[in-house]
Amino acid sequence: QLCWRTKTMKSLLLSTLLPFLAMCQADTSRSIQIMNESGRRVEVHWVHPDTGEMVLQSTPDILHGASFALNSYVTHTFQVRELAGKKSGVCEGEGQTCRIDHFTVNSNQEQIIIIEEGIQTVHTDSKTIAAKSATDLMDSCKATAKKALAS
Repeated sequence: QLCWRTKTMKSLLLSTLLPFLAMCQADTSRSIQIMNESGRRVEVHWVHPDTGEMVLQSTPDILHGASFALNSYVTHTFQVRELAGKKSGVCEGEGQTCRIDHFTVNSNQEQIIIIEEGIQTVHTDSKTIAAKSATDLMDSCKATAKKALAS
């Protein structure tokens, strides 16, 4: 009878925990928005964490001024790669090489990746924006208070 109770308890525990484990795994998915403000066409590749293989995500490319939505997971790394000009056939990097940059999906929601001139990625999200806004507000309040105290 003790063996039966142990099996029943294990079964009950597993049936209770499995939905929570599934939710934890699902919580790592993230929607990201990639905005190309670089002045160049770019491609976005997912970088396989074990092999380093590049898997094209943007088909065929992301034009300057365009945005690209992507579903991914926390810790996934991506490479942004400049494409050669259609007319010139060359890139604008040193020695006409195509420039690259990387970004990694973090745990925050509403992530935005801005590809700036020079193929530099700026990674932001709602939590970072809120923290910066709060810091800016506090700095402004401190400056106002110091000014008032000095008068």
